[in-house]
Amino acid sequence: MVAFLKPVIAPVKVATKVPATRPASFVRVYRTGGAALNRVLDQPQITVDAWAANEVDAFELAAKCREALLNNASQMQLVRGATEVGGLHLNPDPGTNTPRYRFTVGLSVRAGR
Repeated sequence: MVAFLKPVIAPVKVATKVPATRPASFVRVYRTGGAALNRVLDQPQITVDAWAANEVDAFELAAKCREALLNNASQMQLVRGATEVGGLHLNPDPGTNTPRYRFTVGLSVRAGR
């Protein structure tokens, strides 16, 4: 997922964990739920958080990630599709009040052979 989003938002950093010293603009992508439907199909829920210096930039960063995931997720190996689970919304960082937008998608992922 990180490798998929990197070219979408370059040169902004994307990772699964927030670094100790968070850059002014940053995207975190991580699994927040979902379950295997059966032995062949997993349905993870993936949440994306996008921080920036202001609300407009944070929104635009998150919107780029959302568009890529909803329209092109099947370009990732074994991913068959994506649907929106939680819409794009403002969710300021509770520790710093830094503007942050968040959304969640559900993926359909086929098991590797």
